Order: sequence, then C-alpha cells, then structure tokens
Amino acid sequence: MDDIFVHSSSCVHENAQIGKFTNIWRYCHLEAGAIVGENCNIGQSCYVGNDARVGNGCRLGNNVSIFSNVYLEDFVFCGPSMVFTHIRYPRAIVKRHHVFEKTIVRRGVTLGANCTITPGIIIGEGSFIAAGAIVSNNVKPWSLVVGAPAKHVGWISAYGEKIDLPLEGEGTWNCKHSGDQYILQGNYLDRSIAKVDVLKYEKGNRFTRQVIDR
Repeated sequence: MDDIFVHSSSCVHENAQIGKFTNIWRYCHLEAGAIVGENCNIGQSCYVGNDARVGNGCRLGNNVSIFSNVYLEDFVFCGPSMVFTHIRYPRAIVKRHHVFEKTIVRRGVTLGANCTITPGIIIGEGSFIAAGAIVSNNVKPWSLVVGAPAKHVGWISAYGEKIDLPLEGEGTWNCKHSGDQYILQGNYLDRSIAKVDVLKYEKGNRFTRQVIDR
C-alpha cells in the first residue's frame, strides 16, 4: 500500500484490487469486485463497481462511474461527468441486473466531458469522443466522433492530433512525435508502429506522462 494513495474520505472495499502508483481522491467508492490498474488517477466522487475494470495508466475525471461490465483498457481518459449506462431499456419497476451488457473501451481512448456511452458497444483503439457526444454504436479505431447522436467526422492520432486524411479513400499520414504511420484503406484507418508503441504499458514502473511542445 506504500505505492498507492487513497484519500481518507473514500470507501474502498476489502476485496477491491488497486495497482501500484494509483491515486484515488476524495469521496470515491470502489466495490469489492472492482479492479483498478497501475498508475491511474481517480478523480473526486468516482465509482467503480463490481466486475468493472479500469486498465493501467487511466485517468478518470471527477464524477465518473464505471459500472459492472464496463471494461477500460490501458491509457483511457474519461473526462469529468462523462456517463456509462449499463441497461439499454431501464425501468424503475424492473430489476435487470442479470442483463448488464458489456461495454469495452480499447486502449488510448479519450471520452470527453459529459459524453454518454450506451451499453453493449466497443469503442475502438485510440478513438476520441468529443465532449457532450452520445454514442450508441461501435466506434472504429482512431475515429473522431462528435454530436448527438455521435457522428464520425475525422481521424485522430495516439498523441491526440487530427490526421489530415478523408473519412474514406486511400492515403497515409506520419506522426511527427512517434514516427508511426497511419494508413487509410477504404473507411478503415490502421496504425503502423515505427519503433516503440506509445500505448504499450510496461508494468511495475511509475509512469511519467509526456510533455509535448506545440
């Protein structure tokens, strides 16, 4: 526990799992079956439920709830007050805990402040969900989506820079920070890693986030 910080106002059940170098701030609640990885920052008033997973290097802004069957992979950013829902057709008079749908957020994703993610979908690797968007369908890797309902409007790199390629067609774009090449084929974008995968997490070490001068 020497490598973990949990604020005294937070409630962490005995069987919750927390990785090294993770900070959990004021008024958070982690259920017994919650799993939070290493090097995470869990902001004020967050909740992580039973059978919920938060990967390594994730950042949860204030007032974010990760419910059961919501799985975040590594390096996911959840903006303040963004929302996951876990039942597609909820009713106050009906208990449907047995039909919680699994929602998977792949590594490197950004979920903007106040966006809403409906249950049972997959948010593709490195995609960027704009603030206030409402997402009810799967999102392709490296997509930039905005609006309510969310619409695919562009592509974005692992470093969070817009990629100068059309939504469909053929072409390539090189990242000046990593040297990675992004390859568009039809309506799907793939990333060819140059040397080091910046989204590959190395376990057991304290993580320092990169500073980029623009």
